[in-house]
Amino acid sequence: MKSDLSHGQLQMLIQVSNAINSTLDLDVVFNTIMKETLAVIEAADEGFLFLYDPTDDYLVAKSVFLRDNDVLSVVRLKPGESMTGITFLRKTCTHFPDRESVQRAASTMSSSNQQRLREADPIFPSSAASAPIMSNGECIGVITLDCFRPDASFKPEDMQLLEAISHQAAIALEKANLYRDKEKSVELLETLNTQMKKQNHLLNRSLEIHQSLAALVLQGEGVSAILDHVHRLMEQPIILLDQMGEILSSAPAFRELEYQVKNKLETIQHSIPSSLTHGAVYPPFGTRKMPNGCMVFPIGAKPNFLGYLALLSEKPLDEVNMAALEHVCTVISFELVKEQAVFETEQNLRGQFIEQLFTGHISSRLIEQAKHLHMDPHRSYQVLTINFENDRRESTDFYDRLLAARRNLIQIATDSFLQTHPLGMIVAKQEQLVVLLSFASNQSWKDIRSSMEDQCQRFTTAICIKNWGLKASIGIGGIKKGLKDVYKSSEESIRCVSFLKNYKMEQPYLSYPELGSKRLLLQNDTEDLLDYVLEILGPLLRYEKSRKREFLHTLTTFLDHSLKMKETASALNIHLNTLIYRVKRMEEILGISLTNQKQFLDVSIAIEIYQLLETEIEERLTRETTVYL
Repeated sequence: MKSDLSHGQLQMLIQVSNAINSTLDLDVVFNTIMKETLAVIEAADEGFLFLYDPTDDYLVAKSVFLRDNDVLSVVRLKPGESMTGITFLRKTCTHFPDRESVQRAASTMSSSNQQRLREADPIFPSSAASAPIMSNGECIGVITLDCFRPDASFKPEDMQLLEAISHQAAIALEKANLYRDKEKSVELLETLNTQMKKQNHLLNRSLEIHQSLAALVLQGEGVSAILDHVHRLMEQPIILLDQMGEILSSAPAFRELEYQVKNKLETIQHSIPSSLTHGAVYPPFGTRKMPNGCMVFPIGAKPNFLGYLALLSEKPLDEVNMAALEHVCTVISFELVKEQAVFETEQNLRGQFIEQLFTGHISSRLIEQAKHLHMDPHRSYQVLTINFENDRRESTDFYDRLLAARRNLIQIATDSFLQTHPLGMIVAKQEQLVVLLSFASNQSWKDIRSSMEDQCQRFTTAICIKNWGLKASIGIGGIKKGLKDVYKSSEESIRCVSFLKNYKMEQPYLSYPELGSKRLLLQNDTEDLLDYVLEILGPLLRYEKSRKREFLHTLTTFLDHSLKMKETASALNIHLNTLIYRVKRMEEILGISLTNQKQFLDVSIAIEIYQLLETEIEERLTRETTVYL
């Protein structure tokens, strides 16, 4: 080929070859090929280089030099389409000597490509020349030149030079492709090396984390030390929650958390359902990112679910930190199981002691047990029985909730009662807590009673705030000297709980001394009490069935003021004569005289029972009316 070129053409070819081999950047190579080709072939007004894409089976424009625009840069040609496609299939230089031959070649283009061609230049070239770019016997692309001047055309020597340039272009492209492949290989090796370094770093860090956690466990450090370590490691607040969403431990301490962090924690706590149907027995969610960006990890698994570990950070966790936190959860679960075992053992020992103590049989062995539990046989004692009921009628998971909240309930009871009386103890027993309080023998019973109401109120309020669906009632036994009579206080507290269950009271707690004469009601069943009330007050209740119980209210107030007319009239805000009339009328209806001591006592007791069983009595009266009708 080179022997057929003239000296001038060889000079031009050398010029083109030097230019296109001066760079290994493919994009620069494409443009240099076309720029130099247009410069050395005088007849060429436009030119473009297409490379074949075997994946899509299209020739794609890589470099386009047009007179007015580069619309052909988006053109994709099928093999055999237009002058470029025809040359691609022929694998030889092709000369299109006149406009007619150019138009015939252009007619093979798709309609969309023809439209683009007309938009680029409505005038067809007067002639054109195309040369295939060959590599290893395969055509990898095409160089096409257009001539628009009628007085110019591509000469045979131009075709020879174009063919020679296409060979040089093939060599340059092979070199550039080889360089790009090597460049990619180097980049891949660098990427792999970086990844290996990163993985090695992550592995070392992971081992360091696991070793430090193992060291904490072997040293006997508890949950707080583990959380402090994780906090230093992650540089973010971390909180341990139990299955009810209550805080067990945190790092830093909860009081040191910022306001925004506490808000994030509240969001997480609200996401933990208080109902344990899918909560405490089975965690409501696994490891996941919360809407506020924090990460929450479950601790334990069904059926021994223990709580949650919450990382209060919006920063994404890498694989090592994620794995580390999962490992932390495993370590903490072991610690919590250990703590739970200790708690259960203490509860069992105290439960056995309480059970034996409440039998009333005090043995020397029991006295020794009492001393180990810091129970002085000569101090004064009082028993509180706290009973829990389901406060969600539609929910059937009461016992699940109660079991899950048991440690929380004991803690609340400890804060409410044992802060003042630290020598006492609390034992969980089925749906109840038994609180045994200890007092110095010289302590004022009056002071004890006055503070007890505040403590009970504090406890019941705390339970309501938690919104666990539990309702507490507290029976308060009397204060007894020495351990031998503690069982009596227990029995009294149970009677108070029974009374609270069966009768309407303003407060959810009741002490046995306050029960007074009402304790007699515990010896009779409800039906007997209803019969008694209707026997004494029935005529008045039936007389006022359709009214607003004006007489009954008057009678109650009259009894409360010890039958004193003026005080009663003032309390009712009525005229004295009106009161005299009402009293006389009530005595007529009931067939009694309130000055009769026995009848006065009967009415007083009946009124007190009515106030406790008002709903049941009114229902009985309603049924009687229905049957009569």
